[in-house]
Order: sequence, then C-alpha cells, then structure tokens
Amino acid sequence: ICSAIFVGLFIIYLLYKKLKQDIQLKHDEKIRTQKLISENLQYQLEVAQVTNYFTTSISNSATVDDLLWDVARQCISKLNFEDCVIYLKDDKSNMLMQKAAWGPKSKAGDTKSGRNVKIISPIEIAVGDGIVGAVAAAGTPEIIPDVTQDARYIKDDEQRASEIAVPVIYDNVVLGVIDSESRQTNFYSQRHLQILTAIASHCAERIVKLRAEEDLHRNELELLQMQNRLAEEKLTALRSQMNPHFIFNCLNSIQQFILTGEVDNANKYLSQFSKLIRLVLQYSENNFISLEEEMNMLELYLSLEKTRFGNSFLYKIYIDEELDADEIKIPNLMIQPFVENAIWHGLMHNKGERKIDVSFRLKNDDSIICIVTDNGIGRKRAAEIKKMKSVELKHHSKGMQLIRDKIDILKQQFRSEVLIEIDDVLNIDGGVEGTKVLIQLPLQYQDE
Repeated sequence: ICSAIFVGLFIIYLLYKKLKQDIQLKHDEKIRTQKLISENLQYQLEVAQVTNYFTTSISNSATVDDLLWDVARQCISKLNFEDCVIYLKDDKSNMLMQKAAWGPKSKAGDTKSGRNVKIISPIEIAVGDGIVGAVAAAGTPEIIPDVTQDARYIKDDEQRASEIAVPVIYDNVVLGVIDSESRQTNFYSQRHLQILTAIASHCAERIVKLRAEEDLHRNELELLQMQNRLAEEKLTALRSQMNPHFIFNCLNSIQQFILTGEVDNANKYLSQFSKLIRLVLQYSENNFISLEEEMNMLELYLSLEKTRFGNSFLYKIYIDEELDADEIKIPNLMIQPFVENAIWHGLMHNKGERKIDVSFRLKNDDSIICIVTDNGIGRKRAAEIKKMKSVELKHHSKGMQLIRDKIDILKQQFRSEVLIEIDDVLNIDGGVEGTKVLIQLPLQYQDE
C-alpha cells in the first residue's frame, strides 16, 4: 500500500513539474513574442521617423540639385553611412552621372547646408556596368555584403568592403541610383534597404515634379522672350518695310513733279504715297493681315515705284483661284522687301524690257506660297554691283537680315515651316535672265 501511495505521489509530482514547465515555457514564449513585437514596432517607428524626416526635407527642395545634395548629406547624418553618392541617368548617352556625393567624394562648401559642395573627380558609369549600372538596368536594389567577392564592383575613390545600391524609379522608368559603400563587411541591413527604398521613391516623385516645373518655367521664359522679340519686330517693321531711301526718293519725286509744273501728277503721287505710309503704320500693329490687304499694299508700292522710275517697268500680281484673299491671313510686311530688292538690284540694272511678277498660291491648309519673279540681271551680277556700291557708300543693307530674323520668330511662334528660296531664272542656253524668290509662309483664317 505504501509503495502504491509513493508511486501515486511521484506521478502527481511529475505531472505538477511538467505542468509548471509548460506554464514557464508558455510564459517565456509570450515574453519572447512581446519582445519581438516591441522590437519590430521600435524598428518600424525608427524607419518611419527617418523616412518622414527625409520626406519633409525632399518636399522642401527647390531644385533637383538641392534635392540630391540634401539627400546625400542626410544619409550620412541620419543613417550613419560613411559615404553616399547619387547618380542620375542621362537618356541620350545612357550613362549614369554622379550628381551629388557626401563623404570622401565631396569637398569644400558649407557642410551644414550642403551649398557649394563639389564632387571630387566625378565619374560616369554605363547602364549595365558595375553594381550601380546593374541596379539601374534591372531596376531592383542590391546589398553586397562583401564587394571583394563580386566581380562587378568598380572602385571609385578608394576600395571598400560592402555596398548598397537602390534605383530611383518613377512610373517604371529608372531615373538614377542612390549608392553607398562602407569599409565594413556586412554593414548594410534590411533596415537600410527599406529606408533607402522609401527615400528613392520620394526622390523620384519630387524629381519628376521639379523637372516639370523647370520645363514650364523655361517654356514661359522662352514665350516671354519671343513676345519681347515680337514687340521689337513691330518697332522695326516700318524700317524694314519702308527704308529711309525709299521715303526720301518718293519725296524727291513729289518735289520734282512740283518743280516741273506737273501738279496733277504730284497730287496723285502724294495721295498714293500717304496712303501707303498709312497702311504700313496700320499693318505694323498686327502680326497677321489679310492677303487682300497685303496685295493692296504691294499694288500701291509697285505703282509708286513704276511712276517714280518713269514707267520703265511692268508688273503683275496674280492670285490662285483657290485662295479667298479676304479670309486668308498671312504674316504682315513680309513680301514688299523682296519686291523692293528685285526692283533695285535686278530690274534697274537691266537695259532691256523690265518686268516683275508676284503670285500667290495655296500649298496646304497651313501655308501659302508667294513667288516674286523678275527679269533682271540675276543674283551674281546684282551681288557684285551691290558690293561695289556698299564699299563706295560705306553702307550695308539690313533689310534681308531683318526679314530672316522675323522668319526665325515665325518658326518658333507657329511651329510651321517657313522657307525662303532664291534661284536664278535661266534661258534655254543656260544664261541668267532673272531671279525667282519663293517664300513659304504660315497662314491663318479670319475666324481664328
């Protein structure tokens, strides 16, 4: 009986001990779980704090350069990195360019703000080359515990032991890479990777936004510059359209009519001249005028020149039947300088019959062709005479240069093709019998 009691008590003791051990194990497991949860929460809190700090700093960056330098500097101070280098990809060359660095790769400047800091011997890495290039090519981050065991490692300023590289990606497009190296093997952890990945994501969004703002600012600046140039063109339009020599000669012609007693001719000439000047002043206020207005002005100008030169040349102005001269608008004050050039440098040196034709035809819905043809002495001979006279008078004409400047502005403003082609007119034997100028201009319609 005693033996049975003893055995029973021993069994109860064993059960009690086992129960106590189970309770202790469960308690220890609970403690470990709570500790892991606490450590994980602490880890997540630390990651969130660091990430939020970077996010705020990134959002306050005014330029891409400021952003990159600030991130590189903060990686050193907040993550205890030895160095941090940020690359941006150049799409044209497909190279990764070092744009910001902190640590051994940086020198001079304000170490607190990061201003005026420069990269020591910046390098370029082709996408796909080295660890940084491989990360850019694949678009996935990498931690290299020991770079001596990785053949891709590219030594920059000095040999180091471990490396971490994280791509900066926006909308599945790699913009660059954030890279850091350490003298210690196995230095970088998943915590570093998680933080750098979040930083890279915020960087990508901010870089895209800043670039868009920079593009917008640049476009606004270009538009402002173009508007200023157009304003300047309006001021020079009268000078390019009616040069002082033409005005002076017209007044002389009026005076000559009066002196010779040709009062009717003087009155008629003066009336046409004043009307032409009034039209020039009126049209110079507009970027575009109707084709009808342009033709009226050319008709007045040619009529005045014909009268002044004693009706020594003939002229015609043609318009294609497809063109509605009242509805179509072309750039103002563009044709007359070419007509004037044809008269003065082509026709007036021709001893025989003198003719000049101006024609307009539609090329497409966006442009019109004007052709000015004369039967003068041709470009080469006209250039020789013009050069000799310029030397004698020490005068250099700026009319055609003003036209070229105006054409450049039209190209920028309307993004349409503006062409000027000048060719000699040849006879059957290949001899020069005149000049042809083709002018292609953008057009608008009255309801635009």
